Amino acid sequence: MRQQLPATLTRDDSQALKGLAVILMIVHHLLINGFYDDLGSHVLIDEYALTFKVRLRVLGKICIGIFMFVTAYGYSLSKHRDWGYSFSHIRDLLARYWVLLLAFIGIGVLAGNLPQLRMVLLNMFGLASTYSCANWYVYFYIYAMLILPAIVRLIDLYRFKTLVLSVIICGIASLLLRSDNLWIGAVRQCLFYTPVLVIGCYVARCGLPFIKHQFSKLELLLMLAVLLIAGCYSRDIYGFCTYTVLVPALAFTLTMLFRYQGSQTIKTALAHLGELSLYMWFIHTVFFSFMTRSLFQQSCLWPDSIVLIFLLVFFSSLALSFLLSRVERAIVKKKG
Repeated sequence: MRQQLPATLTRDDSQALKGLAVILMIVHHLLINGFYDDLGSHVLIDEYALTFKVRLRVLGKICIGIFMFVTAYGYSLSKHRDWGYSFSHIRDLLARYWVLLLAFIGIGVLAGNLPQLRMVLLNMFGLASTYSCANWYVYFYIYAMLILPAIVRLIDLYRFKTLVLSVIICGIASLLLRSDNLWIGAVRQCLFYTPVLVIGCYVARCGLPFIKHQFSKLELLLMLAVLLIAGCYSRDIYGFCTYTVLVPALAFTLTMLFRYQGSQTIKTALAHLGELSLYMWFIHTVFFSFMTRSLFQQSCLWPDSIVLIFLLVFFSSLALSFLLSRVERAIVKKKG
């Protein structure tokens, strides 16, 4: 049976993609030099596997592009695409993050790292990552929610021209803005990933009608292999973000594969994980961030295997995320 390119991604499709992104995110952070590699021989990888480790770490970072693409895609199809919608989402994100940040600060104190006011303020908006190594996405999310209304309007007016111009302008700007300055770096980061937001909006609003081919399962598996290999290499080619092409291709390839018999169970499991992706994103960083990770790493109970560390981080984060989501639902239900 062949699969036609779907007209839209369903909510379950988007949640499954976010679930996959969560797994890739943990893998990426697990393999970053300085997070666990400096703890001893149990995480040192021999020279023959070093290249594999580096490529797998680079592939894991595609989780960023997946989250951005799905965010923009979902926003473009929402019924309310105004400033009120954007600000409500920003408020909800910051509320959840700040509550967890207080807990992270407490863990940091237990690890012997006293908080400094300036550092805490920067961490609150993701401009410093000492308490949460992935929190830079906080300021990007704020930027995305503020710029997405304009992106959707431009796409409705100019269609493909908006995508082309965004790739060119943002690519050149991010290339010119390379700097160690905190604020310039944040601006560059936002501009660098903006085309991924634009392609998410473009696909949601315009679709991909020029692709008429029906794909066999073998073709889809070959496409997936090619995309994953491509994802193992640089996300940045002369300032241009490769995720602008890789992520939508990966999203639709996986969506078509999920339709085959036997893949539904995987899709369902990933979709359930995707439902908890926000809390998973925040909570897993406590095991990797500078101010908190020593509390776990120096424990005599901490495992000596990367695989065991992954499983411990994944299931601990999953359990805490599930618990927090239940608490949040109960609070919302009580208020309602």
